Amino acid sequence: MVAFFLLLGSVIFVFFALYINLNFQSRQKVKTLQNRLSMWTKLSYHVNQVGDEVFNELPIGIIALDEEFEIKWANPHAKTIFDAKIMGKPLKDVHPQLHLAAMNNKIQFSIQVKNDSYDVTYRSEFKFFYIFNTTEREVVKQKYQDQIPALGIIFLDNLDEALGSMDVSEQSALKGEYFTALADWANKYDGFLKPYGDERLIVVVSRKQLNLMIQDKFDILDKIRAISTRTQVRVSISMGIASWDVNYEELGIYAQNAVELAEKRGGDQVVVNIQDQKIVYFGAKNDASAKSSRVGVRINAQTIKDFIDKSDNVLIMGHNQADLDAFGSMIAVYHMAKASKKTAFMIIDESKLDNTVSKVLDIVNEEIPIFKDYYTTPAQAEKMITENTLLFVVDSQSPKIVMNPEILEKIKRLVVIDHHRVGEDSFNATFTFIEPYASSTIELMMELLSFYNMGEEVKISPLEATVMYGGLIVDTNNFSYRTGSRTFEVASKLKDLGADITVVKLWLRRDLMRTLEINKLLGQVEIYLEKFAFVVTKEIYEDRILLAQVAEAALQINGIDAAFMIARMDKDTVGVSGRSYQQVNVQILMEAFGGGGHLNSAAAQIENKSVQEVYDQLKNYIELEYGGGGERVKVILLEDVKGKGKKDEVIDVASGYGQFLVTQKKALLATDENLSALNKAKEEALQETQRYIDFMKKLKSEIDNKKITLGIQIGQDGKLFGAVTTKQIVEAFEKENGILIDKKKVELSSDINSVGIYTATVNLHKDIKAQFEVHIVEK
Repeated sequence: MVAFFLLLGSVIFVFFALYINLNFQSRQKVKTLQNRLSMWTKLSYHVNQVGDEVFNELPIGIIALDEEFEIKWANPHAKTIFDAKIMGKPLKDVHPQLHLAAMNNKIQFSIQVKNDSYDVTYRSEFKFFYIFNTTEREVVKQKYQDQIPALGIIFLDNLDEALGSMDVSEQSALKGEYFTALADWANKYDGFLKPYGDERLIVVVSRKQLNLMIQDKFDILDKIRAISTRTQVRVSISMGIASWDVNYEELGIYAQNAVELAEKRGGDQVVVNIQDQKIVYFGAKNDASAKSSRVGVRINAQTIKDFIDKSDNVLIMGHNQADLDAFGSMIAVYHMAKASKKTAFMIIDESKLDNTVSKVLDIVNEEIPIFKDYYTTPAQAEKMITENTLLFVVDSQSPKIVMNPEILEKIKRLVVIDHHRVGEDSFNATFTFIEPYASSTIELMMELLSFYNMGEEVKISPLEATVMYGGLIVDTNNFSYRTGSRTFEVASKLKDLGADITVVKLWLRRDLMRTLEINKLLGQVEIYLEKFAFVVTKEIYEDRILLAQVAEAALQINGIDAAFMIARMDKDTVGVSGRSYQQVNVQILMEAFGGGGHLNSAAAQIENKSVQEVYDQLKNYIELEYGGGGERVKVILLEDVKGKGKKDEVIDVASGYGQFLVTQKKALLATDENLSALNKAKEEALQETQRYIDFMKKLKSEIDNKKITLGIQIGQDGKLFGAVTTKQIVEAFEKENGILIDKKKVELSSDINSVGIYTATVNLHKDIKAQFEVHIVEK
């Protein structure tokens, strides 16, 4: 009984204790809720005040839309940005870019309103825009961009040769005049100019000043040219300028590459390389000057001989639709290789020869029976390629127009000999001998042949000399273009070798049908701006030589400075051939279409455009470059154009300049369709960038805090044998973690000079960096 009552008392006590505890907790919850209610009651007034301030006082524009994208409400700041009376208006009438963003549920983007910049956040679920003024930030960014350094390297072309015949006082006076002109020009743009050799200088300016130089089209070229004309010396300048947000070592490399490109293109010009922009050229209004000395030619000849001597065999190739200059140059290289007792073959695809060369090849095969052993087909040539095969490409400035691109891709050792100005699509060659001063590649080959075997003359037959002489005739248009004293020396040498001038004239005669066709086309000639002749047809002419012949014939019209033939070459390609006298540089005009050539003779092939579109673009470019009136048009800028406007701005310009901006992909015509397309493209680009950033963030999470171990050999002094490279590090990281990293993006916190733990940083994106540990241990 006692035990029973004790148990019963314990149970009652436990239930009583639980009741008291639960009752206490309940009272505490009630009290807590009462306190919270009291607190929120006191805060609600302040919260409402803050909300009112956010909506009405802070500089944040807020716009609310309805389902039809009409503005139903806007806070005071939004009305300040756009218009006090925007309530009830369709959003597309207030700002088309905002409307397009709302239609596409774009979350974050930027807009321009008048002279101010804004970041915008769109909450599609509420149909609210939040608009923040970022003008000050954009101004700071622009100031930073303006202060990015630009480094220029300047060469005074031909200065030593020009001064060689003068006395000391004349040399000092002339050199001082050139240097003074350069110094005044640099001071105009607040630049630092410093000579680092008799013919070389460097100039440093800001990006802002470089843009002013571009706007002035580097008028220093004209000033130097004026001094040379007045003093009757052949001195010009070649300049390469680079402006990149990189260290000065890299910047110097870019500037050096730019000036070398200017030199290869013949000098008297400026090449500008700005980060994230297409390389642009200024000048080149005169034909190139002969700057190479006999010593230089001899050195190049011996260098080429060394390459041939060390090769297994030699292959020689010209350009597609090879002319007599290309064919004759191939013959010259063949005899070089045979003089070195090397197996050599010219690669000839008979379907890719022009009509004259096809006719001449048949004649040579008939008169020199063994000539068929000199050449082979592309298919047979591919079977001859070894690791040590040497390929020569002659008379071609671009890998896109060689006779057989497949062979070019399979060759590891390449020599290029050419006389055209170098464009952006240059060869990745082992050695190049490119001299734009030369009339033809034949001129260069004959100079090389005279020094090639040093004492033992390379044998050229009279018929082969006649072919080479024909190359001179074709490329100089009977010694009318690009003809210098060396050209006549080469012609004289070929005549001594047995070249028959009369035979060349017979080869170059036109047949009756071609003559009639040219005359028919000339009947359609149009004169533009009183000095430009155009022959335009929608018919297909596969023979580009015909286009050149029509342009040359049109150039003979009295008062014409330049002539152009435009026609379809196939259903997808429009061909343009241009010829001119000294007043007009057709090479620059053709480069605008991706073509090239020489100052007086150039061509281009344009894909996916109509004949009329090419015709209109060429006329507009001529109008911009050489004068003329025209209506005004409105365009949307796709990038900042100094002195005209900023990206996405609508500007009013002359028709010719507007078409030029459109052609150069710097602007679009300001139509409703283009406005929508531009905004859509920007939206897609933003989304793509965001996807890339998201991917980089994911990659960062997979790299961060990983570690690798590298075993290295240590000497008695504790120092490493050799260096630990980023290549070793990324290979070890891939092996241990299965992630491949670009070695160029890996930076080390310090040099690895002993065992220990080092930190490696991977630059995945401008603002995204990952880190992992590198444990260096002794093997």
